[in-house]
Amino acid sequence: MEFKTFRKEIGIEDGRRMTRRDYLLLLLLLAVYSIVAFVNLGTLKAPQTVWTAEPGATVIVDLGETTDVSEVRFYGNIGEGTIALYDESAFVDGFFRYGETKPLATFEQVSGDMFKWKTQAFSAFTRYLILYTESGSVAINEISIRNGEEILPATVYEPKDGAERLLDEQKKVPKDASYLTNMYFDEIYHARTAYEMVKNDDLAAQYGREYAADEGYPIYEWTHPSFGKLLIALGVRVFGMTPFGWRFSGTFVGVLILAVLYVFGKRIFRRTDYAFVTAGLFAADCMHFAQTRIATIDVYALFFTLLMFLFMFEYVSEDFEQRPYWKKITALGLSGVSFGLGASSKWTCLYSGAGLAVLYFGDLVYNLVRILRDRRSQPKSNRKRMPVNVLAYLPVLFVLAVAALHAAGTWVDWDAYFLASGKWDAAGVGIAWIDLLLKPWFLGTLLGLSAVAVLSSVGFRIVCRKHDCDLRLNNLLMTPVWCCLFFIVIPITLYALTNYCYYIDKNCVTLQQKLAELWKMQVSMYHYHADLQATHQCQSMWYQWPLAQKSVWFYSGYSTVNDVQLLSNISSTGNPAVWYVSAFGTVLACVEWVKNRACRKDRAFVVVFVGILSGLLPWALVTRCVFLYHYFSTLPFVMLMTLLLLCYTEKKYPRTAGLKWAWLIAAAVVFVLMYPAISGVPVPYGYAKFIENVLAVFGKVYYVGV
Repeated sequence: MEFKTFRKEIGIEDGRRMTRRDYLLLLLLLAVYSIVAFVNLGTLKAPQTVWTAEPGATVIVDLGETTDVSEVRFYGNIGEGTIALYDESAFVDGFFRYGETKPLATFEQVSGDMFKWKTQAFSAFTRYLILYTESGSVAINEISIRNGEEILPATVYEPKDGAERLLDEQKKVPKDASYLTNMYFDEIYHARTAYEMVKNDDLAAQYGREYAADEGYPIYEWTHPSFGKLLIALGVRVFGMTPFGWRFSGTFVGVLILAVLYVFGKRIFRRTDYAFVTAGLFAADCMHFAQTRIATIDVYALFFTLLMFLFMFEYVSEDFEQRPYWKKITALGLSGVSFGLGASSKWTCLYSGAGLAVLYFGDLVYNLVRILRDRRSQPKSNRKRMPVNVLAYLPVLFVLAVAALHAAGTWVDWDAYFLASGKWDAAGVGIAWIDLLLKPWFLGTLLGLSAVAVLSSVGFRIVCRKHDCDLRLNNLLMTPVWCCLFFIVIPITLYALTNYCYYIDKNCVTLQQKLAELWKMQVSMYHYHADLQATHQCQSMWYQWPLAQKSVWFYSGYSTVNDVQLLSNISSTGNPAVWYVSAFGTVLACVEWVKNRACRKDRAFVVVFVGILSGLLPWALVTRCVFLYHYFSTLPFVMLMTLLLLCYTEKKYPRTAGLKWAWLIAAAVVFVLMYPAISGVPVPYGYAKFIENVLAVFGKVYYVGV
């Protein structure tokens, strides 16, 4: 096929469904991006066995011969303590005399040192090195003893009680430490917690839950829900506790995000070219690249946010009566499941959930008015009966009635209630509700009424079909009941199930214990974020985000090649060619929406606009320090809004068809130029200065060393 013919074909409006051409283009894009994303993601070789020691533990390392030693590098596990290093002069009369000889150096292991190579430099000429645990509980996976850049062969002389793990994986020792071998930025929270989850699961499976609670790891990162960290743990399961392992899941989901955006673009624009540009622009975005290659949870929040809006767009994009009822409900259900998984990954998805509510209720009112107007316009003699099955609402009405009565009975006198229950905080209030919901009479009645609702719905439909009734109103008014299931029951269930790590950690056995512990954690999480007073050099305000005015620095390093100092840097920032155009394009698109009646009728505009508002405006009310990457879940909608403007412009002025391709090419070129700032690739000082001061015209790319 000639290029001109191909270019013409992909610009034809061929409907919402994916075609063979779409799948080929999408696979090509995903393959190219995957290569770029997974290359230099992190090493697959990292020490796995761990040596732990309490105060007073001593390990003697034999270097085989007397030699110069300049440093020892420690690859730590999870522990906090101090190790003193001595040479053979510490032996007095054949015994190690702690305190009688000054140590060569002291290595202090702190919580932020896990899964990093840390260097302790000194100078010695010795055959034996003594590692003495002075304080705390240290945990070391491996050590590397060096003279300059040379790794010295060494063995553990004594004791032989597990200390040999310090030197049993020398083949996995890297020549130099960098982001390829070490944790960086918030990986010390999220990837560490994923490791703790894996270890606790193994202990619970092998020895039981009680043993895991006593001997396992306390869950370190508790300020966010657990599902995102469980996905990180999946990569650790497959590839081990290595940088590639703990970054794999996020990078893989980053690839899936492009597939979701392609489908989203296809649904919105009904054209292959715009679907490809939608996914291509996001593939060229710098924040998407940097944020998905680090083991944090923002990528999962974005992935499920896009899914929930995609399925909600499926629900509202067609008139209610023009699509099979089961397809509409399926789309609504998938949106609810995506919302549940998103909220189980990060609470920011709750903001997007508010946007879903706006779209749903707006569509509900629109279709209700439409159905009633249509019925009123029909002659009375031709009107079909339009019954509504009120029995289907019984479970929802029962829950609301019990909740209202319980609140009225217990919250009238707060002081008396708290004194009687002995529960003085918000956690106690939540536990009181859990006690109510787990009562046998409540659960039994709810299940019975649910059975009545299901059976009545089946019988109702059979009878109505025999009498040729109009079911549009019933179908529409049933959707709030479905929403209670899809957006309340299922998300809460998913949230409770995916946070099971707390139940193992606290040895919760009964359902009541599990739910009570889960509620306490939610209260603690809320107060952590609401009361946080910390500041940071990279923090920024929400109105600064569209122009990426302050990037978030993740990692920096230095190296020297041929006497030229090279800077290595990873920052989470936006691609100026994507962000600047999207910011100004969104403003112009809003103006076009007001002026153009066709735009106002396009539900894609509404869905995308709600996606922007629900993702951005809540941050205007947040008083704690926030960062540029909190804009991550809003960016795709800003980009889609600009593409909607280009699509309408192209329909009006066909000669502007090349603008979208020019935008994509410009974004790809800038991505290549920005690549060193977001990937850690070492570059000379002059090029780093060019990136920081020239490419980001309106913003600031933190390039450490410039």
